[in-house]
Amino acid sequence: MLVNDRRGFTLTELIVVMAIFLVVMMITAETFKTVANQSSQQSKSVETQIEGIVGLEVLRADIEQAGFGLPWAFQATTPAVAYTESVADGTSPASFWPSGSSPSSFNDTPNNPPRAVVSSDTTFNKDGANVGSKYLVIKSTVAATNDAARKWTSVAYADGTKTLRTWGTPDRDLAPTDMVIVVKNKLSTTQATRELRATSSTTYSTTFDHYSTLTLPHLDGDTFEIYGINTGTSLVMPFNRADYYVMRPAKMPTTCAENTGILYKSTIIQGTGSSAGWPTLGTPLLDCVADMQVVYGLDTSGAGIVNSHTTVPLATADLVRSQLREIRVYILAQEGLSDRLYSYPSETVDVGESFGGTIQGRTFNLKHRLGPTYNNYRWKVYTIVVRPKNLGQ
Repeated sequence: MLVNDRRGFTLTELIVVMAIFLVVMMITAETFKTVANQSSQQSKSVETQIEGIVGLEVLRADIEQAGFGLPWAFQATTPAVAYTESVADGTSPASFWPSGSSPSSFNDTPNNPPRAVVSSDTTFNKDGANVGSKYLVIKSTVAATNDAARKWTSVAYADGTKTLRTWGTPDRDLAPTDMVIVVKNKLSTTQATRELRATSSTTYSTTFDHYSTLTLPHLDGDTFEIYGINTGTSLVMPFNRADYYVMRPAKMPTTCAENTGILYKSTIIQGTGSSAGWPTLGTPLLDCVADMQVVYGLDTSGAGIVNSHTTVPLATADLVRSQLREIRVYILAQEGLSDRLYSYPSETVDVGESFGGTIQGRTFNLKHRLGPTYNNYRWKVYTIVVRPKNLGQ
């Protein structure tokens, strides 16, 4: 090689090398984009699954405890015991409710014992058959988030002695100012059991301090349950109530498909009867939800097994206790992010089950309800099956 050789690359050689380099970079960039998209999709999918597990566990727990602490009858007073449940406070959009109904449509007021579970349609993603996403109401003493609602105790009278059960820890023992109800356990086969104690039509609750020092009218052997309802606020109803619904707020996450909403839990506020939600004060449980359906498994024969499934809630508290054996909730939700390289294989999804006959729930048409981009999302139906423990069967 000559020391003074100044020959270099020709322009043609440089263009060829640059072209090869550009092709390699384009391939590498596309591969990186694909890997990044898949990683983001998988990350969001895992996030959705975790969110679903955590959020839906709240729903499962409330369903499992449906009926806990509810009175089955009211002590006779003149006039009869009356309570307020939910008021139509005007905070929920009228368009959310079919036929002018509202949260008060699920009331058992003023004199009926409360049903543990009740549900109905909303207009969210309503189809041509006027079936929409369901609104689910759970009633129990524990269906609230205050400290008192998680506590209870009992009083027994035997041989002239009153025994008040204590647990020995502040997180379980009722505080003196906790608002409570007292339910008498009546064992006679000719009388209703679990009777709410009352001294007048509107006096069916007081502070725990009052009841803990009071000698209740009783016979030897009588037992009473004392249930915490709320902390320091007068009661409008002798139980708590949690409402579950899917609604689309003004600001939805941008990653959610068109026309999906958020699954919320709201509670009826003791003292006012208004709903804590709609949905600024409600608790969001799951994003990107397209539908929720509720199916009841009934024992209509008295044989102790589920022999019928229906979406129609039972009309009275007695029927709920005697027939309801199973509650099934189906929630259709988006899993992960939009993926232009993916195409969902079907326009419809069964949000429910057939049980050998017609589907209980509904067949949800993704294209009609959510729009043409539905197929760029992965869809999953979460199925919650619960046998309530506290209905009194």
